[in-house]
Amino acid sequence: MEKSSIKIFSYNEEDFHYKVKDENVDSKFDIALKEKWKRAEEDNILRYSVKAQQFKILEGKYGFYAQLNTERATMRRKPEEIQSMQQPFDPNRFNFTRISHKEILLDIGNSDGDDIVAVNVSPILWSHCLLIPQHFSCLPQQATLYSFQKAIDILLLSNSENMRVLFNSLCANASVNHLHWHLYYLNHRMILEYIPLQYFIGSIFILEDYPAKGFCIKFSSFQNITEYTLYAYKIISCLQNNQLAHNIYITRAKADANSKECDDIRTYIWARTSSYGAKNTKDFVIAACEIFGHLPIRSEEAYMRINEEYVSECLEDTTLSAFLVAKEKIKKTLEADVEKSVDASSKT
Repeated sequence: MEKSSIKIFSYNEEDFHYKVKDENVDSKFDIALKEKWKRAEEDNILRYSVKAQQFKILEGKYGFYAQLNTERATMRRKPEEIQSMQQPFDPNRFNFTRISHKEILLDIGNSDGDDIVAVNVSPILWSHCLLIPQHFSCLPQQATLYSFQKAIDILLLSNSENMRVLFNSLCANASVNHLHWHLYYLNHRMILEYIPLQYFIGSIFILEDYPAKGFCIKFSSFQNITEYTLYAYKIISCLQNNQLAHNIYITRAKADANSKECDDIRTYIWARTSSYGAKNTKDFVIAACEIFGHLPIRSEEAYMRINEEYVSECLEDTTLSAFLVAKEKIKKTLEADVEKSVDASSKT
């Protein structure tokens, strides 16, 4: 790997943007990422262009954002066949230690080349990248606390309300069994940035008035970013420990839908029905961005006929039964934590 050609982006908490406004200027991170992505595009690193994508907002209450992307279905690398949430990393399969140094945009944070941001050569949209933390460790696609903290860092380093970070677990349509997160700028306001949530337990809210029932942890419920990441990861870990496939989507959020300022962060976590084997590449595949309401559509015919009712049925079918199971597992986990805390206090 030719490290001299890879930009090192070092940062600390002073570089974080906890609140962002409409039309804010790009941060140092935004500028670096966009410049490097544009260069990769100009150097023909991508498998196809996403410059002229068609998009439309589906009629209805949820404002689903459909984007036509036929090339991703036909020109991307064949996704890995996943058979289990405990599937180990396989060095003989494609993994991110094999990518060209030209695909690596940034050495993020520690300048040792282990935490990187790489261009996704089969992008969903312009700016689509991969956060690959500790990639020399060759970890399987199971979210770690360290990787989740890095994902939150990426969101905070951006001064754009359009930055999104997402994760697909094994059996939740992850394409590569090597630990990675997706990130991109989605230049469209989405209902899950401000939709009302219902209180559940602890610091967890439920996304109830939406076809994909799931869980949400809001940064505004915590004193600092460390508390937030530790708590949210506890929920992710609960799903992993119970082998419940899941998708995660981290987005800026607004306390008031009409506000010009994004003053919160929401981490959405959906338990969902497991998918096994290779991804189905017809129409659209339900992973994190689709559950969030951003729908990359893989055929013109599907793009023409898609509607809110159909999408809503697909999302509900994928998430409802797993949500009910996860709800009980999460409740038991948090209640057990409270009991341990009480026991510890009584002994002091």
